[in-house]
Amino acid sequence: MLIRTWGFVATKPHSPWVSVEVRAERGALVRTSGLPPGAAQESMARLRSALAHVGFRPPTQSLTLHLHPNCTKEDVPHLDLAFAAALLTLAGRLQAQDLLHTAFVGTLTLSGHLHDPRLGHATGLLCRGAVPHPEIQRLIHAPGGDSLLPDNHSLEQSWEISDLLQLMSSTPSWQNLNASPSPNPVKAAAHPQDLHWEEIQGEGHAKTWLAIAAKHRLPVLMSGPPGCGKTSLAKMCVGLRAQRLQMSNVPWLAPHPAGGVAGLLGAWRRGAPQPGAWAQADGGVLFLDEFLEWPRPARESLRHVMETDRLELHRAEGSAVWMSKPWIVAATNPCACGRGNEQCLCTPAEQKLHRRKCSAPLLERFAVQLDVGHDPWPCPKSWNEVFKWLSRPFPIKGIPWKSHARDSWMNSDIRREASRRVRASTERLAEAHADWRGENKVTREDVGAAVDVTWMTREGW
Repeated sequence: MLIRTWGFVATKPHSPWVSVEVRAERGALVRTSGLPPGAAQESMARLRSALAHVGFRPPTQSLTLHLHPNCTKEDVPHLDLAFAAALLTLAGRLQAQDLLHTAFVGTLTLSGHLHDPRLGHATGLLCRGAVPHPEIQRLIHAPGGDSLLPDNHSLEQSWEISDLLQLMSSTPSWQNLNASPSPNPVKAAAHPQDLHWEEIQGEGHAKTWLAIAAKHRLPVLMSGPPGCGKTSLAKMCVGLRAQRLQMSNVPWLAPHPAGGVAGLLGAWRRGAPQPGAWAQADGGVLFLDEFLEWPRPARESLRHVMETDRLELHRAEGSAVWMSKPWIVAATNPCACGRGNEQCLCTPAEQKLHRRKCSAPLLERFAVQLDVGHDPWPCPKSWNEVFKWLSRPFPIKGIPWKSHARDSWMNSDIRREASRRVRASTERLAEAHADWRGENKVTREDVGAAVDVTWMTREGW
């Protein structure tokens, strides 16, 4: 695995911007090019101490370090942050494409804290006159590091951090900083065309609950025959999620079932962890089409990450931890023939066999379950009204219930038969539906609507 990034070396006032390349292979050696071997060993020892202090153990691999232009022993400590970002990328905590156009400024202590290089007056003036390389678009720096930039610099963004822990734990900040399109055409996911209510006829019930699910990041499972609009509704979710996060663009990934567990969650390839679609869709939409056609291990592996938003991958070569919060939207056909309920050619036994591909524990984690393709009515809110509603915060303590709604729900047969997880999600859905209607209390209508979208978890599906 090859990682390229940039560093700022204050002790090289005439050419402070240094290209940093790190290649990882099997083994435990450290090879150098463009820097003294002893300085590289000291830097690695310093980095491992700093990373260990913040609770991270980098994988043991053979590393080849290359710098251009060449650096001396006194220059290498100024590249600590760039080297640390490369090691975090090897462990799957950062994305390699994000480092291509990012420069790092600051030196590391053994405790993982960052401090600015101590510059003399003349050296500082010379550094401020060094214009960044055209490939550098962003700067991550220790406090006060942006003061080293020339007044006419062309950098688009800068981000100040005080220690390595902030770099590791502030994943949304890192992704917002690197929101530009990925330069890697192989890994970059094609973003769907923006869709909205008016371009999809009918399906008011599905649109309502997709908007509610977008606001609360609730997993959605849509069932319907081919051609009924499941994929179009999923592509529409990108705009809903972007509006909820107040971002102009969010990730969209729609992996193929053939990718299996490795393509969905990640794997270890050529001595380095490779994040899957789930990790890459952080903050965006992960669309799993033909959900019941995914290999069973891939489907069932979602159960843990859907609840924890965390994946730990442990292998003999090392370990990796990915934190991700995608909005999971899945779609499936109601039966194997794909003709829908009216023209289905499957026997009851074949229908049952098809639907039992999804286990009950996994099915319960999809809080919103929609039957698509039978609703001619439009959504009660326009696209712009939905955007305004998504921008309004949900009450921190939830929405109170009216007494008759609470009594009706507590005494219902559905509640007594449901699992604890389904009961909790149904109550949450009822409050979310009341918020959708603009009510300040949950009514029986909200409870009934919430029960309707948990129909797959009950007997008969």
